[in-house]
Amino acid sequence: MASITSSSEKEVPADPQVEAGRNPAEMKAEIKKKKKVVVQVPDHDVKYVLAFKPRTMDGLKVPDILVRKDPELAASWYNMLADMALSAEMNNETMLERQRDYRHQLRTKGMVTSELLVDDDEDDTTAAFSGGRRRHRPGVMKKQDGQTRKLN
Repeated sequence: MASITSSSEKEVPADPQVEAGRNPAEMKAEIKKKKKVVVQVPDHDVKYVLAFKPRTMDGLKVPDILVRKDPELAASWYNMLADMALSAEMNNETMLERQRDYRHQLRTKGMVTSELLVDDDEDDTTAAFSGGRRRHRPGVMKKQDGQTRKLN
């Protein structure tokens, strides 16, 4: 049988990190620091945003024959069209806002920039990529001095 307790008797669970014996000050030190980096937006992205023209979803309707044959399917189709219209409207708003922002930046700075949040401990992500194609060769081992040796 479950026992009934009043609201004054309920226990509030403590923070699981503190219960585990960790000091909250230590946890703050573990949180990675992030810094903002300003990067230039590529030209093809700028052209895409500036060429955007909002579209309306007014022309989409549920066919009358579907309403007569299967009203349940027609109702779900109508709900789907309503959801599509809502998402298209939200997309139009965000793209038009981005378009205004890009135009303003082009007028003032002559280029479009955006801010990215980057971890402090992460130096440069592009340094890990050496460029070119990397080919996997099963059964072949490459030594440090550049020689290759067949394993099989």
